[in-house]
Amino acid sequence: MGILERISKIIEANINAMLSQAEDPEKMLDQLLVDMREQYREAQRQVTVSLADEKRLEAKHQRDKTAAEEWQRKAVVALQKGREDLAREALLRKQESAAAAAEYLAQLEQQSVLVEKLKEGLVALDRKIDEAMRKKELLVARHKRAEAAKTINSALKGIEDQSAFEAFAKVEDKIGTLEAESEAESEVAQLTAKQDLDAEFKKLESGDVDAELAALKASLGLALPASGQAPAALPESTPPKEEAK
Repeated sequence: MGILERISKIIEANINAMLSQAEDPEKMLDQLLVDMREQYREAQRQVTVSLADEKRLEAKHQRDKTAAEEWQRKAVVALQKGREDLAREALLRKQESAAAAAEYLAQLEQQSVLVEKLKEGLVALDRKIDEAMRKKELLVARHKRAEAAKTINSALKGIEDQSAFEAFAKVEDKIGTLEAESEAESEVAQLTAKQDLDAEFKKLESGDVDAELAALKASLGLALPASGQAPAALPESTPPKEEAK
């Protein structure tokens, strides 16, 4: 299993664990991004190690290739000097170096392919992290809108509840009762004031009758009786005398 495949499995496992725990979406996505960045750093380390291995293989391949060329040169020199035995030994060493160089070259080619895949995967993972960040912002915004809509719907449901309107009706009835009582008290107060005013006018009118009675008596020559005395009797009228015949 390659490094990128292992990273993918780890991230997938983290996502499933977070979802099963039903955490807050924003916190879950933040933690997921933290995990992805950590895996990205791990992938970077793996790419660095693979690049170092590639360079070591390349150095060893170049070393043995150079050694094979050098042993070839020495074999030529030995033959030129008439030393066939040394030339044979040099050719044996050349074959060993050439074989090692070929083996390192094969490993180098495989390592180069792996490094290129790791580099491409690292770039792809970096893009995935950027994409995850954008999606996180969109999902958080959607979550907030959904929470707001849920709150509004709950509030509307509470307003539409019949019990809420019954409470309003009770308050309205109480206010109506208070208004009726206030109007009744106002009418009673106005009635009492009218009664007091009528009584005052009756007193005034009664005083005018007494004054008129006193004036009438005075015109008839009747004095008002003293306190504790009976009123004087009215004089009897004298019948008219008959004229003499």
